[in-house]
Amino acid sequence: MTKIVYQELDIPVESKISSFAEEIQENCELLFYKYNIFDETKKSEFHEQKITTFPTRVYNYASKEILQIVSNFLAWTFVFDDYIETHHYDRDETCERVLQIGYGNLSLKEGEALRSLEALFSEIWNSIKKQSPNEWQKRFIDSIRNWFVFTNILMKHKMNGTIPTMAEFISYRWFDAASDMAINLIEFAMEKFLPQSFHNEMVIQHLVHANGNVIGAINDIFSYEKDIRADNNLNFVEVMKNEMKIEVQEAIDRRYDFTRAQIQSYFLLRKQLNRIFDPNDEVIKKYVDGMDSLMRGHYDFYFDGNRYFEICPFKSDSRMLTNSNDFEF
Repeated sequence: MTKIVYQELDIPVESKISSFAEEIQENCELLFYKYNIFDETKKSEFHEQKITTFPTRVYNYASKEILQIVSNFLAWTFVFDDYIETHHYDRDETCERVLQIGYGNLSLKEGEALRSLEALFSEIWNSIKKQSPNEWQKRFIDSIRNWFVFTNILMKHKMNGTIPTMAEFISYRWFDAASDMAINLIEFAMEKFLPQSFHNEMVIQHLVHANGNVIGAINDIFSYEKDIRADNNLNFVEVMKNEMKIEVQEAIDRRYDFTRAQIQSYFLLRKQLNRIFDPNDEVIKKYVDGMDSLMRGHYDFYFDGNRYFEICPFKSDSRMLTNSNDFEF
């Protein structure tokens, strides 16, 4: 593979990780081992990938109990995503069974038991339900459904040996990247749940959309080498390279340009929030701070563990890259 030149992104939010990070990972590993999710080789791989650094960075402000639940769930999503990328024959059925568990509609046949990943999800989901209202739970399960629907649509290209068009990939990427699922978890992590009227506000919707675009685009850039090693063409860099007949480096650089434009859009919109909402509203302030942490933590996560890079191209810079007062809400 041609050596790719990676660039650093200036995200004007301080890099943080929870002080509970190591304990969270240990507890998460014990939970996964309880359900015999991995063989010995996969156990080592799961440990080395340090997947729980994603939630412990992104939701670093959560209490220890809540952060453990979030970390268990998000570790499950990473493992489940790997599963549905490789187990094509029962992907639709498995996704449907998980959704039925979430909606409370799964009826097991006589003598049938939950499969390992389903049983693990069921335990995690029960812990989530104890800490959240019904309205949010419905919205959250719907976001998981969206992830499954659009991932399965794109996976059909992998099964058929085809590459989607740029228009198709862009249309589905926001949901395939599970952006709305990650954003919904902000409320759960801060233990405050906002009314639907807040989420219906147009500026918030655009702010959320820009944040999700950054999540997907960063993943396209930093997961590209991993995807190619796994013979997976479902990456926007590869889609762009194929359709525009350009080299990988140019496609990567264009994705960086898009990411920077979305970061700029996000922070421009963020500056306007005090004209729409009460700047003294602590719940909204926490939510916006949570959005900031999602963007920054998602970026930093790619430099932890070895899930994406065999040799990490650089370390993310933890310093404040821009005066945070410029973006004060």
